[in-house]
Amino acid sequence: MSEAKAMTRNTTAREGVFAALRGTLLRPERLQANAVRVAIILLCLWAAFALPGFATHSNAVAIMYASAAVGIAAVGMALITISGNLFMLSMGATAAVSTILFAATLQYGLSAAIAIVIVAGVVVGLVQGIAVAIAKANPIITTIAMSSILMGVGAAWSGGLTVVGQGDASWLAVGTFAFGLPNQILLFAVFTAAVAFVMERMRVGRELRLVGQNPRAAAFAGLRVNRVLILAYVLASASAAFAGALFASQAAQGNLRLGVGLDFDAIAAVLVGGISIRGGQGRILDAGVGAVFLALLSNILLIAGLSLEIQLIVKGMVVVASVIFGALALKFGVRK
Repeated sequence: MSEAKAMTRNTTAREGVFAALRGTLLRPERLQANAVRVAIILLCLWAAFALPGFATHSNAVAIMYASAAVGIAAVGMALITISGNLFMLSMGATAAVSTILFAATLQYGLSAAIAIVIVAGVVVGLVQGIAVAIAKANPIITTIAMSSILMGVGAAWSGGLTVVGQGDASWLAVGTFAFGLPNQILLFAVFTAAVAFVMERMRVGRELRLVGQNPRAAAFAGLRVNRVLILAYVLASASAAFAGALFASQAAQGNLRLGVGLDFDAIAAVLVGGISIRGGQGRILDAGVGAVFLALLSNILLIAGLSLEIQLIVKGMVVVASVIFGALALKFGVRK
């Protein structure tokens, strides 16, 4: 009798564990995001044993630098995607022009240069937010048009030349804090945590998510639809501008080629991280994790000696696979 009771308790315990997994890690809407986290751990373990030079402090720092700027932009892009407006295709241009602005204003001090860049990003985002939220312009067309405007302004301002910064940006470029970790990764972590707090704990974040799920119902319910959409575009543009400042600080210069590919990198991080393009789903942290995963993958491919062309192919395949995986997970969850 006691053995039967013990077997029953064990069976109940196993069922409880599986139920907990299904309720957390294996939920269809969270399956992709959790799979990326597991993939990061497995890739690190494999690369540490299979690739000489991977498990070193200098290589870990390199991955952090590769994650920081893209991760900050991805967090901003996540706000646009969660709001139901797909993507912000002016991020690359915003970052590129911001590198020039940062280099040109660095002579006034690092803090002043960063502040000027962020304010400029806020203005650019405000224009796009008003166009999308109030004028009801198509978000994709609006951001593409803004990208063209920004690149034109940047080319006219710089004459197509590289602007060399006259000042000290070493704190932002190569500065470190505890254990030799880059200041950039600290800024990335703080920014991600702050935006995640707003999304999860504050009214404006909950409103943005509801707007992404059903904008008409949100408007009928009296939510501040226009205000939260404008805020999303402002934060996204400011994040792109700040990413441009990080690029410029590392290169000690600004030109229109720096950060121009940020659009795809940020979108890839958002999609790989598990944020749904349907809007209203996903967490801010998912975008940051997606950026870390892509930086880790690129680092592994680089150490393995694969060419840039192969790296681009693999990155594109990973993005496509993640979108398909996420769609299948949701479809299976609905059927269940």
